Amino acid sequence: MSVTSNIVRDPWPPLPYQEFAATQYLLHMSLQVLGKLKLKGPFQPQWAEVPLWLSGRGLTTGPIPYAGGAYEVTADFISHEVGCATSWGFSGHFELGPMSVAEFAGHLFDLLRNAGVNASINLMPQEVPHPIAFDEDKERRPYESLLVNNWWRILLSTQRVMQVFHGRFKGKTPPIGLMWGTLDIRDARYNGRSASPGAEADYIRRNAMNEEQMEVGWWSGSSAYPRPAFYSFTYPQPDGIESARASPSVSRWDSAMGEFLFDYDDLRNSSDPDGDLLLFFESTYKAGAERAGWDPGLVGSGTPV
Repeated sequence: MSVTSNIVRDPWPPLPYQEFAATQYLLHMSLQVLGKLKLKGPFQPQWAEVPLWLSGRGLTTGPIPYAGGAYEVTADFISHEVGCATSWGFSGHFELGPMSVAEFAGHLFDLLRNAGVNASINLMPQEVPHPIAFDEDKERRPYESLLVNNWWRILLSTQRVMQVFHGRFKGKTPPIGLMWGTLDIRDARYNGRSASPGAEADYIRRNAMNEEQMEVGWWSGSSAYPRPAFYSFTYPQPDGIESARASPSVSRWDSAMGEFLFDYDDLRNSSDPDGDLLLFFESTYKAGAERAGWDPGLVGSGTPV
């Protein structure tokens, strides 16, 4: 079976965490380097400007303003290369493969210099345990291209279902995108009421959790939860949310993670994965919104919730 045929036939491909973990590290740190380029743009509430956007071949920064024009950096997970294109006509790329994070960062900034872009970023990773500066992270890491392609295809399928969920909400909801700090695709809903993340919150959290919200998303696993899963939480956490029943029946409240979880492999075993994922998003939104006293009118009429 050809790769193209497999992509068409399996929108929810396998992604075993133990096989993906080492590649995921390189992918995560590399996408943080890309994502940090976007921090030069104007701040938008709850970091709405910083996600990487999905494309028909991978991920993109979208246009980044520069010197009266714009440049864009893309990660192509079909041909497995990183490209840069500018409004003044430059186009170039380098190949993705086994390398260190430091090598990736070096290749990227060489490419940007060739494009005429003088860019700089904070070289420390964000939102990860035991961070190593990108330019000092010199251990060679694997890059399993098939698993990276599977990971990206799961993002595409998740976004497809999220777009239905997203369109049913009448309140503020920023565009769906990949949050490169935590390497998850998310859709967030806000009810318009202020919230306080607390005096001990860091700069990222102070600007992310300053309004009441409900978020759903997917991530590919971590050492703390070593399997890919969909998640859902309401913030601040309403009383009694842990006793709410989520759907489908294989989803559940996880007390250690403090959120609802729906394991990806359970979705792959479903006869209606898209329908079950939408049901998970809707049932957990309802559980949180009712307990937190959200306005029922925030959800469009005629929807299941």
